[in-house]
Amino acid sequence: GLFCGTTEKLKYSKDFDTWFVTRLTKAFKTTALKSGYVSADAAHSVFDEKKNDADFRVGATLLAFDYRTCVDRTSSKGGAYAKIRWEIFSARKQKVVYAPIIEGSFSTTDSMPHSDFEDAFMQAVAGNLFADPKFVEIINSGGFADNEPTAALPRLSIAADHVVRGEVPRITPDLVKAVVTVESGIGSGSAFYISRSGYLLTNYHVVSDAKFVRIKLSDGRSLVGEVLRSDKILDVALLQTEPVNFDALSLRSEPGVVGEDVFALGSPFGSVLNGTLTRGVLSSHRVIEGVSFLQSDAAINPGSSGGPLIDAKGQVIGIAQLGSSAAGLGLFIPLPEALDKLAPSVSAQAH
Repeated sequence: GLFCGTTEKLKYSKDFDTWFVTRLTKAFKTTALKSGYVSADAAHSVFDEKKNDADFRVGATLLAFDYRTCVDRTSSKGGAYAKIRWEIFSARKQKVVYAPIIEGSFSTTDSMPHSDFEDAFMQAVAGNLFADPKFVEIINSGGFADNEPTAALPRLSIAADHVVRGEVPRITPDLVKAVVTVESGIGSGSAFYISRSGYLLTNYHVVSDAKFVRIKLSDGRSLVGEVLRSDKILDVALLQTEPVNFDALSLRSEPGVVGEDVFALGSPFGSVLNGTLTRGVLSSHRVIEGVSFLQSDAAINPGSSGGPLIDAKGQVIGIAQLGSSAAGLGLFIPLPEALDKLAPSVSAQAH
């Protein structure tokens, strides 16, 4: 090398690959944290219970590498260079949204500890990615740079030919059967059946990015629920289990009317209190940070998120999303918006 009496060519090997990936990953995470971004590591369970919950996944392919250093037992000096093709994969769009080729280098004539030299080199390489304006724009926009619209989901036909009908409280036992507890690796919440075919609605934050969750029925049985579709921004998700032998909840197409009686059903604090019914009135229609909500004084306790808000006839008008310690403040996602985002097409409902 430039600073050495003898030279030795660097050869690619498994050890080199391990060293490079380990060092670059460390530098990437360090630079990301310094830039204000949070790193979400993949789950380490051998059962792969959860998908990676990151908004983006980043891959790197080494295209060129030059390491001209003088090395002794404790220190290094010289220069290093790398050319990398980065690939930024958006979880929301399910595709690579940016693939820049970026170079990085570091050099010094002063001897420094091996680890410090390697860290400085890798941080220069990773830092050039975070200095790329297009990369920053994509990350800050959540993957939708330039206001690019997201593709609409294809309509999913759902048969709902057996639904609960009648007046609350007479039909409460049947309503309770259709409301379940969702147990995932991050806690529990509520969900409700919209079809005997096994389709349920809940919150995104109840399932997060789980592939499968445990569904506990009111009779104590457990079923496996698959997360079919979800939307993190609206906080809604569509699940499916095997078919069930009880009636699903009826869905109301008309918007809720301020002042009408409403009821919230859910599993506060887990399956032990499954089927808890609270009564209130529809207080207001709210828009918070561009998202529409129904406001009611019907209580939403921890574990009730994802449960239905129903009218006096047992028809669903919203999905429980957020409760507050302040009395009289519960926020619910309007049912039409949830259906529009998840794109299920539910057939006419009748006994």
